[in-house]
Amino acid sequence: MLLKRIIFVLFFLVAINVYAQSDSLFNAANEAYKQKKYEKAIELYSDLVSAGYQSASLYYNLGNAYFKNNQLSKSILWYERALRLEPSNEDIIHNIAFANKQIVDEMDVLPEFFLKRWIKSFYNIMSSTGWAITSVVFSLLLFSFLAVLLLTSHAKRRVAIFFSTIVLALLMLTSITFAIIQKNNSLRKNEAVVTHLSVTVKSMPDQAGTDLFTIHEGLKVTIVDKVGDWIEVLFPDGNKGWIQQTSVEVI
Repeated sequence: MLLKRIIFVLFFLVAINVYAQSDSLFNAANEAYKQKKYEKAIELYSDLVSAGYQSASLYYNLGNAYFKNNQLSKSILWYERALRLEPSNEDIIHNIAFANKQIVDEMDVLPEFFLKRWIKSFYNIMSSTGWAITSVVFSLLLFSFLAVLLLTSHAKRRVAIFFSTIVLALLMLTSITFAIIQKNNSLRKNEAVVTHLSVTVKSMPDQAGTDLFTIHEGLKVTIVDKVGDWIEVLFPDGNKGWIQQTSVEVI
């Protein structure tokens, strides 16, 4: 029993020390950014990422540092990664939009079906964690209403509580569904950002393929297929083509 307590205390102290070190490193990176030492800030933020730390603020700050250091594709990459963790963060959305205006390629984005766009805007209100917490709240309310329903004998009150439990059940299931969608969105590996200054898009996964057109750094693409070192990508305007995998970095 004593040994377990000692181990617990040691783990607790180690956790506090690790947190303090990461917090200190994050503050040092922020200070370097404020002093316009962008390469140093990138180095420190990247050290935190390499150590396994994940947060929208970390990714967002790293994106800002890359943007200030004139590394457009890297800035968009980290903004996109930050957005996956906090899809409703207005600062991230604004910076992505601003950075995208610096991209050479101007493509007309295919319009989404209005219902899909509406549902997407709704579940993007919160992250997977936010929806998970919301589902827990609705589930607690649901069980509370069910308990009251079992204890209430008044007919009209039972009817009102019964319909309330149905609404709460639907809200709970919707929250769980949105939490799963957002979690899957944060883990998907089918989107990437072009990191090379310019890339020639081919008609087939081979250098002998026909040159279709040229794209440039910072463009976000969707990966739909892979053959060897080549990937077939879908562009915002709906066109497809093959490029080498080394010319992009997965979000």
